[in-house]
This record gives sequence, structure tokens and C-alpha cells, in this order.
Amino acid sequence: MATLGDLQLATGGAFKPAEGVAWASAATPLGRVVSDSRWIEPGDVFWALAGTRFDGADFIDEAFRRGATGVVSARTAEIPPDRWLLSVADTRTALQQWAAWWRLQFAGTMIAVTGSVGKTTTRQMIHTVLGARWKGTASPKNYNNQVGVPLSILQIEPSDQYAVLELGASRAGEIAALSRICRPTIGVITNIADAHLGGFGSPRAIAEAKAELLGALPLDGHAVLGDDPWLRRMARKSRAPITWVGRGADCDVTAGDIQCGRGELRFRVEAVEFRVPVWGRHHLADALLAVAVGQALGMRLNEISAALERFDPLPMRCEVVEARGATIINDTYNASPAAMKAALELLRDFDAPGRRIVVSGDMAELGDEAIRLHRQLGNQIVSLCGADLLIACGEFARDVAAGARAAGMTPTRAIPCRTPEETLPFLGQVILPGDVVLVKGSRVMGMERLVEAMQRYPQRRTA
Repeated sequence: MATLGDLQLATGGAFKPAEGVAWASAATPLGRVVSDSRWIEPGDVFWALAGTRFDGADFIDEAFRRGATGVVSARTAEIPPDRWLLSVADTRTALQQWAAWWRLQFAGTMIAVTGSVGKTTTRQMIHTVLGARWKGTASPKNYNNQVGVPLSILQIEPSDQYAVLELGASRAGEIAALSRICRPTIGVITNIADAHLGGFGSPRAIAEAKAELLGALPLDGHAVLGDDPWLRRMARKSRAPITWVGRGADCDVTAGDIQCGRGELRFRVEAVEFRVPVWGRHHLADALLAVAVGQALGMRLNEISAALERFDPLPMRCEVVEARGATIINDTYNASPAAMKAALELLRDFDAPGRRIVVSGDMAELGDEAIRLHRQLGNQIVSLCGADLLIACGEFARDVAAGARAAGMTPTRAIPCRTPEETLPFLGQVILPGDVVLVKGSRVMGMERLVEAMQRYPQRRTA
């Protein structure tokens, strides 16, 4: 059990005032670390992080009112009786130091997942597989950055036998820094794609950044890699043995008899049948990575298959809902060129009596390639998906519409809008029972608002 003394030694902080916590109380056990004062419960420790839009130190009084026993802050504040404040130079650095200390107390298997596309679903599938045999934890939501990864580590309980963390990056060096904190024993990389091009500049730079995870693995660790050309080039960075996953003949874990439809992905690994409750063939890569991790830890294929049958898909990721008699594919969590292509393939293969409609939002962080890649998206909406109607929104909506028109879609069926809200009148007019509508865009676009609005529409009847 971590104590106040451990916290002070790990972070180099000082209690304010100095007599506020006598050394005799340094053995006091610490409660849960929380960085949002609204979530504080009695006994918690409030970590007053400073962000771009807020400073947690402004909410210290609220944290104490809600029952926090102590606060870690770079600013001093009035301290109620029998409470404490640990003063540190920088709360983010201190959080990482504390997480690194916490990680060293963990004796289980640490699994880190990164990649351009699919890392969140892969992380959750691995958690589903391993949770069938052992007790463990996984990153909540998308806690994959310099703050989220330390907070995820601090959720690991002493009784956990494994932890699955998601590592994200928007520039070189971030994966390496996160790996120094979490010290992974198994590293999983899904793929390399045109995501965050604005921060990295090129696919090679993206591959180099993701491969920082390989360099962090110990000799007795294990790498599980998707069969990606860039990852093949980066494999030399791993001192640990590698399991290759994919469709290629030289892969160690591969699948056959692949079928997808009606919300279920079916395939075979060796002689074992798998049935995973997800929409979209692109989830095969995620599932196979989870299979490989399970096998690396000694699980049998039939045991892994039974676990994945119970997989609970994440919201806003190829989530299929009904609205106004139409089928809505809510894939609004995020978007990149590779993820957009996968979603369009799902829409193309979807069994529906009506039209195929695409509601697209901007793909963020593409830098100088943004216009070209949005025009490419418009082309794919027609050439790959065969959509009947496009409603695009955002800064690059006109580029998406131009790409669709150049591929043969009539101008009246390729509608650009500046904001998601501007699409609502068009959606209200055009959606009919039997249609299938794909809604997808980057997180900054908030495209889930459109799905919520469509679900509130009254039922519309056809003639």
C-alpha cells in the first residue's frame, strides 16, 4: 500500500505548511488519485494539474469540500484541519514520477498497445481475452497521453495480474517517454497509417515514432506486430522476439474462412472457430492481435475464442443504431484516412434495402496533405463505397465534395456544409426508412451530435 512518505520521496515534494504532516504520519495510506475535482470522493487525493484551458489549483477548495484528504499542487492554498497539501514544482512531471514509482511495485504483465488505427479496440479485446483467466486492468477511455498513461497506471491494483495500456503520440519521442514510465513487457503495434501527419510529417516518421515501443521492450519481453510494411522495416529495433499477425503467408497468427455480417465477424485460427460481435471486417486485425497476446501468455485458442464471443464493442466505433427507420453507423469517435476507408468498406458491404449515405467530418492533423487526402476521401466515397449521397462538413467539406463529384457523383448529391449543425436540415429531409447512414469524423468535429439529433427525429413514412 502506497503511503504519504512514498509520495513525497517519489516526487521530491514538500508538505505545506511544513508542520502540516508530521513524519510520524508518513506511513498513512494514500487514497485514489483523481485529477478532476468533480469526481472526488471522500478519501481521494486531488492532483491539481494545469491544462491549456484550466488550472486544477483553482479547484482545490472544491476538492477539499468533496472530501479529498490531500492535494498535490504547484500552488499553495488554505488547508483544512487534518488534511495535507504536497507542493511540487510541476504537477505533470510529479504525476509521471509517481506513476513510475507505482509501476515498479507492479509484478504482473504490462502490455502496451500503440499504432495508427485500431489501438483502442485492440486494447479492449486484449483485456477481454486476458480477463477470462486473470484479474487485470486496462486504460479507461482514451487515456493514452502524457497525463492519461500515468493516471491509468495509478489505477492498477496490487492484486492485478496484468495491465493493458494504450500509448498515443503526436510527435517523436512521446512513445519512448511513456514507455520509460510504464516499462512494458509485451508491446503491441497495430499498423502504420496516415494519422497525425501534421505532427510527424511523413509515414516514415510515424513508423519511427511507433517503433519507439519496440526499443523499450526487454530481452525477455515480447512484441506482437500487425503485418505492416513499415513495421517490417522497424522490426530490427526489437530485442525481444516478435509474433507477426495478419493475412500474409509468413505471419505467425493468421485467419481463414473469414465472414462478416449482421454484427458478427467469423473466422478460424488453425482449427478453432471465432465469432466476435463487431461490425466490420477491419476488426479482424484487432482480434488477431488479441489472439496472439493470449497465446503468448499461455492461453489456449478455444479459451481465447470463448472470451472474444463476449467482447463488448466500444461506443462510437462502428456502433449500429436505428433512427427514423434508417440504420446509422455511428463511427464518430475519430477519423483518419485509413479508418475512413475501413468504415466505407463496412458501408459498402452493409445489407440494407435503401440508399447508402455518408455524413463526413474533417480528418484532423493531416498537415500539408489535408486537401489531397480529403479529396481522396471524396473519391473513395464513390469509387470504393458506391454511396448514393454525401453530406460533408468542416473546413475541408468542399474538398471532399469535389473529390466525390470528380468521381462521378452529381453535384446535387455531394453537399458541403461548414459545420455539423448545418447538415441537420439536409439530414432531416433526406433520410428515409431502409437507408443506411455512415457518420464519421475526427474527435474535434463532435459528429456524435448528429447521431443524437437523428435519433430524436420523428418517424418518416415513405409513399
